[in-house]
Amino acid sequence: MVVNVKLMSMFAKYLKDYPDGRINLDGPATVRTVAEFLGLPIKRVRIITVNGKQEMLDKSLSDGDLIYIFPPAIGGG
Repeated sequence: MVVNVKLMSMFAKYLKDYPDGRINLDGPATVRTVAEFLGLPIKRVRIITVNGKQEMLDKSLSDGDLIYIFPPAIGGG
């Protein structure tokens, strides 16, 4: 299965080996599977969207899904 991953802000560096964001996974996978595969610090994951809908780490993925993963927001006011 191939999924498309966009990592935002400080997470972007974890896609250095996948500049087009396409990740090929064997068998069934979840967002957590992708995050662990890329070496993301799971405790820092704050917002996840799959195909434009907010989801959780245990969301099952399908071939061609578009996943955005955001770290905590910096700043505020």
